[in-house]
Parts: sequence; structure tokens; C-alpha cells
Amino acid sequence: MYKVEYPSTQVIYGKDALDWLVNLKSSKVGIVTTRSLLQGKTLSLVTKLVNADIIEGPRQHVPEDDVNALKEKVGNYETIIGLGGGSIIDGLKLVLEEKTKYIVIPTTLSGAEHTKSGGYTTQGLKRSKLGKEPDIVILDPRATLETPKWLLVSSAVRSIDHAVEALYSRDSTPFVDSLAKEGFHKIVNCLRDIDSLDSRLECQIGVWLSSLTMRYARMGMSHMFGYVFGPRFNIPHGYTSCISLPAAVKFNYGASKEKLKSIEKNEPLYEFLDNFLREIGVRKKLSEYTSLEEALKYAEVFSQLSNNSGNPTKLSIDDARKFIQEVY
Repeated sequence: MYKVEYPSTQVIYGKDALDWLVNLKSSKVGIVTTRSLLQGKTLSLVTKLVNADIIEGPRQHVPEDDVNALKEKVGNYETIIGLGGGSIIDGLKLVLEEKTKYIVIPTTLSGAEHTKSGGYTTQGLKRSKLGKEPDIVILDPRATLETPKWLLVSSAVRSIDHAVEALYSRDSTPFVDSLAKEGFHKIVNCLRDIDSLDSRLECQIGVWLSSLTMRYARMGMSHMFGYVFGPRFNIPHGYTSCISLPAAVKFNYGASKEKLKSIEKNEPLYEFLDNFLREIGVRKKLSEYTSLEEALKYAEVFSQLSNNSGNPTKLSIDDARKFIQEVY
């Protein structure tokens, strides 16, 4: 017997979804966005639809100090619109009160808008806790047009990571599996034609499906790699998955190959992912960000977090060291 709790968030999606904002009736609205979008066309489009104050949001990986500063900035607004990627969306989850209407317009494909928890960095390690879920999510592919292509594509790989690690999670269920499989296929297909607005909308829907899995299943060692090494070495959020996911699938393959067959074609999934990431231009190595000696210092904490996650295979400290060497 299984039990599923549905999210209460309303999702507005389509190539004209941003136009919904003309319906917004609030006396005091703030738009929290990233520095890179402050002078952009997307923000200009949004401010033509709704009258609002502009607030600069947290930086990459959401440092704890940025969260504290953000709380002071947004406290007096009736409605807050988060325009940006996972750092903006997660930061607002952590500081908004339930009485504040929270609208999210994602500009990347990380899927943070569809999860309960918000991630932040403290003492060099990513942590997460439950916060204020968005009341409304607006998925409009036009909002992705100013996002650098490397960031858009790598954030979508993070959502592929959600799908894969949900599928082999110790917490997986038939419902989770269905979300993961369809989300995986949609994202892989759309990334091969990411310049098309129609494909970007398909990607947004695939991300929606794959990211919903995080409500119901704990992720595994590829995500834990991102939590440990991303903030420590300032690796962009999506790039951590571009480093770790093929090797994580390979490590877990013995325990998971029957589940993974459902999304495989003519080769093991870890080989497909390695080739696919090269095809779309985002295959990365840890050596681009730090020395091996420095990276190996975090083998123990990586092992501990992985063993407390949904990862299907236990990870010894020696396994963790070998994994770090492999992705290096």
C-alpha cells in the first residue's frame, strides 16, 4: 500500500504563461531576482505586467548570510515574485511567511520551484530545510531566453539527476517511477533542440515531472556529491551533476540495473549519460575546480551523507575516495 500527498501549488504553463500576471491584485509587490537579470528584458517584461519593487536576491549556493539579509528585505510585502534559478527560489522559501503570496518564475531548469525544501550553504556545506512553498509557479519558456546556454543545459542535467536518482532510490514507488521515467525522456529529448521555444516548454514540463519525485523519494550519492563539493569549490549547481551522475549510476548499477532498464536503450545508462553529456557540451570533471588532494579531504563526509540518503548501495570511505578519483 502506498500513500501520495499532492502539492497545493498552482502551475500556470505555456508560451504565454507570463501574461497571467496581469490578473495579480496586490497592493505591495516585490520582485526578487538575481544580479544578472536586473537590467534584462525578462524583468522588463514582468514589470510591464505588474507594478513592483525590485530586490536583489541571494548568490549562487545561497550563503546563509544572504538568507538572513533577504529576510529583512522582503518582510513587508503582500506578494513576492521570485524571478531566477534555484538560488532565488530556495532563498525565498527559507524566509517567506505563510501569509505572503509567493509566485515563482523560473529562468533555469533545476526544478527548485517544485520541491518543498530550500537549500542553503553554511560552513561550506549545503543544507536544506522545509520552507514556504510557492503558491503559484509560472512556467513560460520566454523566461529562459536570457539564461546563458551552459547554465540552462546544466540545470536541466540536474533535473535528469532527480529522475535517475529517484528511480533507483530506496524510497521509490510506482508513482515516483512513473514521474521519473517520463521526466527523464522529456528532458533528454528536448535538450537536443534546446534553441526551440517549444523544446524549452517541453523541458519545463519534464523538469516539473522529474522534480516532483523529490517530494516522495530521497536522492542519492550524485546529489550528495553536489551538497559537499558544490559550495566548497564554487561549482555551479548543475555542473555538479555533470561531474558526478554517470559515475554514480555506474557505482549503483549492480543494485539498480533492473530499474534502470526502463530508461535504457542500447547501452548501460552510465555509458549513455557520459556520451550524452559530451554531446550537449556539458561533461565536466572535478579537476577543473580543485586539486585531488583537497577533494579527498571530504571523502568521509561524502560517504556519511550518501549512506544517510536514498542511495541504494552503501558507500565506504574507501569507496568515496575511489569515486572522487574517478570523477576527478
